[in-house]
Amino acid sequence: MTTIQTTLVLAMTADGKISAVDPKAPRDSDPVDQVHLEYQASLADLILVGAGTMRAEGQTFTIRNPELLAARQIRGQSPQPITCVVTRSLDLSSDWAFFSQDVERWIFTTKAGLEGNSNKASLDKVADLIELGDRELDWNRAYALMAERNIQKVVALGGGSLTATLVEAGRIDDWWLTIWPVIYGGKDAPTPVEGEGFIPHAAPHLQLIETRQVGSELFLHYQTIK
Repeated sequence: MTTIQTTLVLAMTADGKISAVDPKAPRDSDPVDQVHLEYQASLADLILVGAGTMRAEGQTFTIRNPELLAARQIRGQSPQPITCVVTRSLDLSSDWAFFSQDVERWIFTTKAGLEGNSNKASLDKVADLIELGDRELDWNRAYALMAERNIQKVVALGGGSLTATLVEAGRIDDWWLTIWPVIYGGKDAPTPVEGEGFIPHAAPHLQLIETRQVGSELFLHYQTIK
């Protein structure tokens, strides 16, 4: 069976926030981080993104750099990675720009999310709806399905709830964290890993394998110690 490598790519402020308290609040574009994100995403066969992130952004990240597109073609990959939205509730709107982008779309959801959902029929026309559990997502089933479909490289783009479930499932192999030189504050502002949290002796540990500085931004590459 195919071995799947999963990389988490996210950016956070110096005080550990992945967005302001209002996730839809406009913020300045970050060209350096965008170049980094585009390169990392270009390596993926499939991008995982949480429903909350999709609600905030309305669309998926796509590769535009001609050199990266050419590299994907040489590697035998599709022009764009598959984008898979992860949602237990299937509370998604088929009106989002995401559903008209020129990408293959998957949705990982639950039996409870599919049952009696008025959006099911419209979503089924624009994405591959995949049930992975009654009320919670079974990541073993998800990864078995991805392996069956020859997915070899997954890039997860958050948000915090998705990251927490992937960490708990032991599925993140390495992390790319961009540190923005800004402070958002706010006790309710989203953080990279949400969920219930981990007690110290059971907390996942990371090994720093690469650092890069561009101006006041830091790019940190960690490997999960397993």
